[in-house]
Amino acid sequence: MKIISWIIKGVILLLLLIVAFLNTQNVQFTYLPEQSTQLPLIVIVFGGFVVGAVFGLFAMFGRLLRLRSENNRLRNEVQKSARLTTEAISAPIAKPTVSDMKVTK
Repeated sequence: MKIISWIIKGVILLLLLIVAFLNTQNVQFTYLPEQSTQLPLIVIVFGGFVVGAVFGLFAMFGRLLRLRSENNRLRNEVQKSARLTTEAISAPIAKPTVSDMKVTK
């Protein structure tokens, strides 16, 4: 199954490279009012992809911090629970004596 996955990824990469090499004609890119330049189309498309990926990473950053703090909180709870369990196991258990037993009628 991994081989099939790698083959599919390779075919997709090859198709994208072919499209990239076929779209090398220059287009006008306007980045500010009255500010423009001539760039190959693939550079503009790739630049858009990079800008989108960077914005996506910034959008995930807040959630990443929240999940990391929740992970630390849960880890501390598990350590506390483990410490209490080991203390309870290592504590001597008091055996009831005859005087502790009450006889009920």
